[in-house]
Amino acid sequence: MKRLSLLGVLALGLTSCVARDYSTSNRSEVILRFASIQGQGTGAVTTVGTVLLSDVLFKGSVINDNAVLTLQTVSKNPLVPALSAVNDVNLTNYSVEYFRSDGRNVEGVDVPYAITGTMATIIPAGNPGPTTSVSIIVVRHQAKDEPPLKSLQASDADAGGTSFITVTMTARITVYGKTTAGKDVSAVGNLEIVFADFGDTTVS
Repeated sequence: MKRLSLLGVLALGLTSCVARDYSTSNRSEVILRFASIQGQGTGAVTTVGTVLLSDVLFKGSVINDNAVLTLQTVSKNPLVPALSAVNDVNLTNYSVEYFRSDGRNVEGVDVPYAITGTMATIIPAGNPGPTTSVSIIVVRHQAKDEPPLKSLQASDADAGGTSFITVTMTARITVYGKTTAGKDVSAVGNLEIVFADFGDTTVS
């Protein structure tokens, strides 16, 4: 009985630790979260969707790809029906890291180099708050002129300038911000990207 009681206390302690970690992962009164992430294709494929088809070469040129991030805030306290403007989140910057499911994740060899960028958008506070969309660059021009994406570009000898080699990666997007009261918040989301040379005929 004593052993069972001790195990019960330990389990309760571990559960309490998890709860405290969730509630204090940031010191603000709100949690910033993604409502959706959509890739915005360029080059041969211009569709917008939950999977980004990234064209690594289009008519001899490289073009960056964008992502549309839709974010909102949620109060940590579900009993608070409304939040004041001091809890609005001012987005300041973002980062993008790339990963492959096969574990080959060396930057500049297996995946593009991680990137960072600045932001300047206000996400209103709420419980939950209204959604706000902002566009970021998720694949930069220079990434398509460097390994490993450059190796996917078709040569002029290929039929129609189209390469049939594709590589699928996950872009981990992290956005950072501060509430009006000056407290740090962040949110993390993923976007699947399929890289290939899709040819020179635009598909929308």
